[in-house]
Amino acid sequence: MITLPALHIEGLITGSPYVELEKSTYIISSTGYTSKVDYSGKGWLSGKKNSFTASMYKHGKEKEPIYLVEGQWTDTFTIKDAHKHTVDSYDAKKTAKTPLQVKPIEQQDALESRRAWSKVADAINKGDMNVTSQEKTLIENSQREMRKKEQASGTEWQRRFFTKVANHPEFETLVKEVPGGGVDADQTGGIWKFDPAKAQGT
Repeated sequence: MITLPALHIEGLITGSPYVELEKSTYIISSTGYTSKVDYSGKGWLSGKKNSFTASMYKHGKEKEPIYLVEGQWTDTFTIKDAHKHTVDSYDAKKTAKTPLQVKPIEQQDALESRRAWSKVADAINKGDMNVTSQEKTLIENSQREMRKKEQASGTEWQRRFFTKVANHPEFETLVKEVPGGGVDADQTGGIWKFDPAKAQGT
């Protein structure tokens, strides 16, 4: 079970804005362990962008971490054990990247991110904020219209790989390990479970 971090824009004063993560992510395992990742970044006066600290601990024992991680996920970070001895490190800049393989834009589904947002991306690359805003608004309004039609017809958009479930006992148990744990239906639409049958049909 994972809770997603929030996004915010940094670099507004410097004139070089970029997206950063903030707040926390929790990964809750059914084996009895929790991993927590806290995101931070370059603030007004100090800090480095894309910074994070992370820990892994037994459920309910956050103050007794088994592993600690600290650094920048786009640069270097260090992994330490419970005694704060370094056990491993990672250097993103020295690690070979796996080339991203995607279909050409024209072969993608109309709702795939790269195709749906291609005009927005082009406008951003050109530095045209007026077109960026216009194209973004078109997408958002189109999505709102789709939701209105679904509500009017009493139907719901079918996810490609997931199926909505009324309840999930294991999830309900694990989510209690997240502070203030629960499902924000306005943000998630409920509980969604990966559906192998749907995946096989793609």
